[in-house]
Amino acid sequence: MHNYKYWIALDAVKGIGPGNLKEIYSTLEKLSLSITDLFGLEPSEISGEFHFSDKIVNAVSEAKKLMDRIEEDYISTLDSGIKIIPFFSSSYPRRLTEILETGIPPFLYVFGNESLLSEKGIAVLGDMDISEKGKMITYIASKEVARHKIPIISGLAAGTDMIAHRSSLENGGTTIAFVPYGIFRLKVPSALQDAFDAERTAIVSMFYPNAEPTKFTALARNRTAAALSYAVYIVEAPHDGGIFEAAKSAKNLGIPLFTTEYSEYPKNAGGNKKIIDELGGFPVRGKKEGDLIVPNIDRLVSFIKF
Repeated sequence: MHNYKYWIALDAVKGIGPGNLKEIYSTLEKLSLSITDLFGLEPSEISGEFHFSDKIVNAVSEAKKLMDRIEEDYISTLDSGIKIIPFFSSSYPRRLTEILETGIPPFLYVFGNESLLSEKGIAVLGDMDISEKGKMITYIASKEVARHKIPIISGLAAGTDMIAHRSSLENGGTTIAFVPYGIFRLKVPSALQDAFDAERTAIVSMFYPNAEPTKFTALARNRTAAALSYAVYIVEAPHDGGIFEAAKSAKNLGIPLFTTEYSEYPKNAGGNKKIIDELGGFPVRGKKEGDLIVPNIDRLVSFIKF
């Protein structure tokens, strides 16, 4: 694992993306060389030995300049018990590679049980300012998902995300939370602490360990969460914003998309009808169980189980 820091340094160079990193890895693997061999060469030697573009040759030089800072953060990451999963690791979720191809996040930083990332999960997403009815729907739907031994995938914000995670954990399920910031900034929310179980939870960052949250990181996080999922359930979405963009990502990536169909839509669920009408989302309606009307997620679960 000691050579991961060199890859992290390359990833930190401006203008270097997943496609470039894959090209470097593939070239070195064919020649039975390691990343440390590449870093031991001068730019002229790299140009002479490989068919890399000037962009990649220059990136290696830039990455060397970052090594002191990278190594310090790298050691802190390991000391914190964070698992680092690079794109070339056998632990990297195959689902992300299949769905995102060259658009994968090169690194996943995981607190908790990283093996959950290889399981078939359902994303349960929605607005932070979710309605009271939406809260009930989120809890019951997530409880049902947990009953089927399917991981819940969501963010780690208040509202829908927190209810989905808590419901799964309280009902014996497992859960995966994507955060829009570096893993050094992680604090398990107080609303989740008494239910939190590191063996049944994976909290994942796809950003450099001390990265701050931005609108871009939030959108990228939502897209990756959708890509890891085998189905996406949007409980409530406003007409626009991050949750509606997550629905569009699911549609564009070919992930089965579901959303709650209301007879009267709450104020922050105005995007639900657009998801059904414009994005082809499957409506989640109610069904009667005893004296209760609960969300019917049978079709949603079927995409995982069958």
